[in-house]
Amino acid sequence: MSGGRPGWGRQLRALLLKDLRLELRTRDTLVAMVLFSVVAMMIFQFAVGSRGDDLTDVAGGILWATLALTAVLGVGRSWVPEREQRVLDGILGAPVPRDILLVAKACAIYAYLLAVEVVAVPLMALFFIRDPDPADLGLVAIVCLLANLGISILGSLLAVLALFARARELLLPVLFLPSMLPVVIAAAGATHSVTGGTNDLADYRGYCLFLGVYAVIFGLVAYATYEHVFDD
Repeated sequence: MSGGRPGWGRQLRALLLKDLRLELRTRDTLVAMVLFSVVAMMIFQFAVGSRGDDLTDVAGGILWATLALTAVLGVGRSWVPEREQRVLDGILGAPVPRDILLVAKACAIYAYLLAVEVVAVPLMALFFIRDPDPADLGLVAIVCLLANLGISILGSLLAVLALFARARELLLPVLFLPSMLPVVIAAAGATHSVTGGTNDLADYRGYCLFLGVYAVIFGLVAYATYEHVFDD
């Protein structure tokens, strides 16, 4: 702490708790994300085959296509409470470093994605994997932890870019989905490596390494650009 200003840890904690408490009170974003993921998985289940078919080969792709679309929904609403309740100017005028705002929003998006995956991963096993192994689902959970890093950092950055745009509802998916494509491909590949029946751990580790590198790269990009995005 310096000059009476709270340290970055207290600022981050206060901003993150503000987002989580507001979401727990209203449940607007999280409920919509969970319902969307469930409906999307059910649509995919009926679209690609019946319950009796072996859909293991497509399980990873379906899971991560669903999570990518769900992430767009969550990221798109990440700044909505501040905008609707007219507190955005107050937050931006507060002596809080912009990168703390970035980390707080990324942590909130990360938490929302984890909550969705608690529902979506078991649904994937139920709908698309024949005789799922709990150990394989544990490895899928690690993929979720890594992929969420890249998605939440990228989403936090692009949400601010779209925040001040006139057609923000159209701009965010156009920017976010293509940028997220490498994460979706790698996460789907890692998921398939351990649920597709081959248990190819070499491929799994390679995909996980890519997800970690992707998160680090976009973390650095966001750190270098976030303040300028707000100022512009």
